[in-house]
Amino acid sequence: MKRKILISILSICAIASVGTISWYACCSEKETVSTTITSPDAEPITMKKVPLPEIKVIPNSQDKVESTDGVPPILVDAKGAVNLYKRQYPTAQVKGITFETQDGRKSYEVEGVSSEAGHSVTIDATTGQVLNAAVESAQESMVQSAAIDLGNLINPDEATQVAIAILGSEARLIRWELETKGYVAQYHVVLDMRGETMYVTIDANSSQVIEVTKER
Repeated sequence: MKRKILISILSICAIASVGTISWYACCSEKETVSTTITSPDAEPITMKKVPLPEIKVIPNSQDKVESTDGVPPILVDAKGAVNLYKRQYPTAQVKGITFETQDGRKSYEVEGVSSEAGHSVTIDATTGQVLNAAVESAQESMVQSAAIDLGNLINPDEATQVAIAILGSEARLIRWELETKGYVAQYHVVLDMRGETMYVTIDANSSQVIEVTKER
């Protein structure tokens, strides 16, 4: 009798266990359907909702370039000025380059000689426009001097920084001139220092300061 009762209890437990498992499987299947995407060619992929962080747009200061002093920026450097000169006079040798700021206009004057004559070209540094081109008889000193090769010299910005380092940070560039004295290339940098005009001569090969003078 006891054995029959024990068998009955075990049968009831087994039936209850099967029912519980069936109910859990059914619920699990329903939850999976709502979050699963099936593909005929691939295994099911479960999609999860992930909260996205808030996106803030930060303006880039480089997107808009404004002139701080109201003066147009220099778009043509010394090499660019020489290239424009060479377009006008392909066979000429460059013997002098001058950069000047006057009445808000920044310009270059490139001088050189060829077998025929001397040539000079004035170029707007902010636009690259040729403002003037002239042909004249070449001076003997210019003919005898060595041609300028910018690739072997310090650039004008470096020469200007050397001059400012000598005079002080308050110095402001008026103009610079690059020429050759015989076979030595020199920068003549002219600066305004608290209302006084200063002249700094610099060796264009070594950046050594040769002379500093003040306008009298």
